[in-house]
Amino acid sequence: MKKNNRKILLFIDNAPCHVINHDLSNIKIVFSPPNTTSKCQPLDQGVIHSFKCYYRQKLVKHIIGQCTLAQTDDQISITVLDAIKRIDLSWENVTENTIKNVFRAAGFIYSSSTPLSSMMTMDIIVETDIESSNSDNPLQQLHSLLVHLRICGSQLTAAEFADIDFCIPTFNK
Repeated sequence: MKKNNRKILLFIDNAPCHVINHDLSNIKIVFSPPNTTSKCQPLDQGVIHSFKCYYRQKLVKHIIGQCTLAQTDDQISITVLDAIKRIDLSWENVTENTIKNVFRAAGFIYSSSTPLSSMMTMDIIVETDIESSNSDNPLQQLHSLLVHLRICGSQLTAAEFADIDFCIPTFNK
């Protein structure tokens, strides 16, 4: 980057794990304001949710497939390799359109006539439908699979299953 005199603007949320003590000559780091992650961070706006829905779809299909062959609960298994393959396939299912839409919804709008400084103060655009149609909507697809499966003795909605790990911390303070 430095060799090519390339400038980079890196947006980071204020998570405690993001401690920057480096002098990066070609990278400008901008922290988002406190308590705004869920409102303006594109990954939180839908990319991660879409990915998790696709992953859990594949997981449910695997479990249903194994249930037809298994005679006991112990025979239903998921290997690390299975999980890695499922992660790769799930990421491939997240569409370019989803990524564009969540960045747009978070206020990251670019046109060649809009200077970067004015982009920082634009109002956030609210989009209710991140995916373009129900047939492409991973939450709808997950719902159609979950009607065949009970988890912990009860029927979970697709939204509950997609967000089942919402309260689990992802870093240590």
